[in-house]
Amino acid sequence: MGAPSSFLRSLLPTLAPGRALDVASGDGRNALALAKGGHAVTAIDISGAGLARLRTHARDQGLSIDVVQADLEEYPLPSRYFHVAVKAFYLQRSLFTRVKECLAPGGLAVVETFLVDQREIGHPRNPAFLLERGELVQAFADFEILISEEGLFDLGDERAYLSRLAARRPLDSTGRAGRR
Repeated sequence: MGAPSSFLRSLLPTLAPGRALDVASGDGRNALALAKGGHAVTAIDISGAGLARLRTHARDQGLSIDVVQADLEEYPLPSRYFHVAVKAFYLQRSLFTRVKECLAPGGLAVVETFLVDQREIGHPRNPAFLLERGELVQAFADFEILISEEGLFDLGDERAYLSRLAARRPLDSTGRAGRR
């Protein structure tokens, strides 16, 4: 299992514990980091093998993570429920709206994935899995953009062209953040 996203790691100290969603969690590297940070985590992925590894790692570390094996195209995410939603290195544009809707007012979307420039240096190369520059900010234009970064980033043992975003869902009409 790899380390959690360096972008998520940089944000963890600023996140108050709450309900967290790890979208397309794979073997759960980000879900585990969120759980260690005190979040009540739901990890969703279509791969039973990855989720089995997550369950084992969570159990071994004494962490409780709600693991859901589901196709994200069909699985109904709860509305206005999560305080943070993480979507890392999985690009399915149709999920942007659903991820935004599952966040409680004041909730934070953390998204990190490959830019179109990535095809020049490695995997992935398929344009369907690569963001255009500015696309992520445009997709979250109705949110408060807290961090938006695009460029070549060091991922430890490799470099990649990425788009990274942390964006907060607007507060509800009462001015409250919708926290627990």
